[in-house]
Amino acid sequence: MKQVLFAFCLLWMSLGVNAQQYPSEWVKYTHDGYMYDIQSDCNNKNLTETDFKNYLLNIARTNLAKQIQVRVQDVATLKKTSVDGRTSITYSSMTNFSTDVNLKLVEVKTTYNSTTQTGYAIAYIDRNAARNYYTNELSIIYNKVNNSITLADNFVASGFKSKAQTELESSLKQITLIDEFLFWLNVFGVPQSELTEWQERFSAAEQKIKQMLADLKHATVIYLSCTADIFGKSYPTLQNELKGILAADGCSFTNNPANADWAIVITCSAREYSNLNIGKTSSYFSYVDAHIVIDKVVTSQRIYEDEVSVKGGHTFGYDEAAKAGYKEMKQQIGKIIKENIEL
Repeated sequence: MKQVLFAFCLLWMSLGVNAQQYPSEWVKYTHDGYMYDIQSDCNNKNLTETDFKNYLLNIARTNLAKQIQVRVQDVATLKKTSVDGRTSITYSSMTNFSTDVNLKLVEVKTTYNSTTQTGYAIAYIDRNAARNYYTNELSIIYNKVNNSITLADNFVASGFKSKAQTELESSLKQITLIDEFLFWLNVFGVPQSELTEWQERFSAAEQKIKQMLADLKHATVIYLSCTADIFGKSYPTLQNELKGILAADGCSFTNNPANADWAIVITCSAREYSNLNIGKTSSYFSYVDAHIVIDKVVTSQRIYEDEVSVKGGHTFGYDEAAKAGYKEMKQQIGKIIKENIEL
């Protein structure tokens, strides 16, 4: 029996093209709407049916992958122009297609005649299905980006500007994912007009997000009321220095608490503490006491309220000791504010 089958395989292979006729129901996969590869052979090594089918499928998949690589190399260069119009990314070397990368798009079929030990295998990609797949991926990202913009607007309206910034930065990362999808749409024959439309939609969204982020950079508005004195004399330096610390983090200021995101009220005073004489040198020590209140205006919440005391020392007298205390107080208050407001 084995000799008969072997002889049949020899005859089958000698028939060449006529022996390569695949099942008639596969004809539709050979039309322009598909990319495909068909393999057929005679199982003259007596592999199991499963192993023989897998052998044919591996060849078909590999050849299909090679077709995709050729298509990638031949496809018209896809360019994405940045928002400012100065930069373009050229896609000309995306040739690393493998059966693993787009396995979800590859369909396979096999047939085997156990009597003649001949088999057929086809691996194919439905171009239209591939286009729908990548179009759907773009739609998902576009919807996510628009949802992020809406969510960021809501965060801003609620006074959560740091959350808005995080949301917008995340959506920018989502937009970077579209390049590969646009490229594969080009490979699978989507008209350039459709690709351009997608690019313009995402470019508009990207521009809007970047503008929102730019607006948020200096969007934290603070009402700062800071009164400080040194033994009855006003000490405006503390307020000016605190504004400098907060401005460095992108904060702006208003004189109307109703227009602010955060209302901060600080009341400071100095008090003499002690002096120490060592030989001809006298050291003076003063305390600076501060009462700090931080309110979130949009929600009328009292976020922080506490008192802080700092000791300063100097050899020139209690006034200079108090100034030394204010220098340390400035750092402590600045830290407290940053820890309790959303920059």
